[in-house]
Amino acid sequence: MPDHTSETSVLLGSLYEAATQPELWPEFLRSASQLFQAENAAIVQHAPMNVSTIVCADFGLDTETARAAEHFSRIDPWMHEILKHQRHGFYCGSPEDEMPLEQFRRSRVFHDFYRKHGIEWAAAALIFNEDGAMPGLALGRAPGKPPFSPTDKARLRELVPHLERVFRIQREYLSLRERNEAGQHALDLMGAATLTLDAVGRVLSINRRAHSLIADGVVLRMEQRRLLATTRQQQRALDNCLLKACACGAGKSSDPGDGALVLESPQGRTIYLSVLPYQSSGAPLDARAAALLFLTTPEEQGQGEHRLWHKMFSLSPAECRVAEMMKQGMEANEISDAIRIKVDTVRYYQKSIYRKTGTRGQGPLLRLLTRLPSSHL
Repeated sequence: MPDHTSETSVLLGSLYEAATQPELWPEFLRSASQLFQAENAAIVQHAPMNVSTIVCADFGLDTETARAAEHFSRIDPWMHEILKHQRHGFYCGSPEDEMPLEQFRRSRVFHDFYRKHGIEWAAAALIFNEDGAMPGLALGRAPGKPPFSPTDKARLRELVPHLERVFRIQREYLSLRERNEAGQHALDLMGAATLTLDAVGRVLSINRRAHSLIADGVVLRMEQRRLLATTRQQQRALDNCLLKACACGAGKSSDPGDGALVLESPQGRTIYLSVLPYQSSGAPLDARAAALLFLTTPEEQGQGEHRLWHKMFSLSPAECRVAEMMKQGMEANEISDAIRIKVDTVRYYQKSIYRKTGTRGQGPLLRLLTRLPSSHL
């Protein structure tokens, strides 16, 4: 006799592993096929609104069968009956539970899909989500095998709360991952070199631009998730700057530190560094961001700021130039003399800058600009 308790334990283990690692679904489906003595198994997603089904992952199905499953679900009488169970929040069963077996076997779906692709018996567990989507597990047995028994369906029913939980975790995980990737992509587009740090200053994430700045290790390098400078003196300054900001972001201190640092190599290379405390929520304690770190080189500092100001506030090149000089503390008459335009023109640009940035006066504008990436005091 097979040890179903042990097999179920293995099945649940692989199910929860797939929650945050979708590439492991085939391993779960392989275990499900063994437990239910099925020749094939699939994770499917049915959308009643447009009457479509997607085979998200499968075990034992060839490409043609998977595509046929997606196509024939539109006219599957079993699916029409399944939808009647929506008030229960889930469905678990087989076609013969919903209609006479001979009626189902006279259907076009049975002849053109099930029988054609070697599936004599089927069972499924589907979850009804609030957004209308119906993810679930579908199983198939070949001709000559017995139908899914009440015991099989009871065991499948036991999986329902676990499937529901895993599908929810996966939705949240993929949503977070997509938002993170979108944010990293946006920072790459703006030219900002960005890292996130945890409460003790370890690197949690690094975007492409930041990686390219420290790849050669001349001014700054990363080893075992730690940022390292080229001299002991600079390392002490770096640790002090980062750890204060991280402690503040983690809620362990109210002191954010200086927030800015200039690192130089013996060869004369320079990187400007600014760090901001960041208070996150909902992440695991060992993976919670406590600070955002921005890196810039002297050659691109002004360019990066102007590009960012244009992206965020739609400042024109002339307005970016005036904003840069205002950030340096220059008054309207000083800006007029420096770039040789009338004071009234400078004031016109200033009013436009205040309007676009939502600030009132040079002080609030200065505070806004110095808190943005690529801004260094």
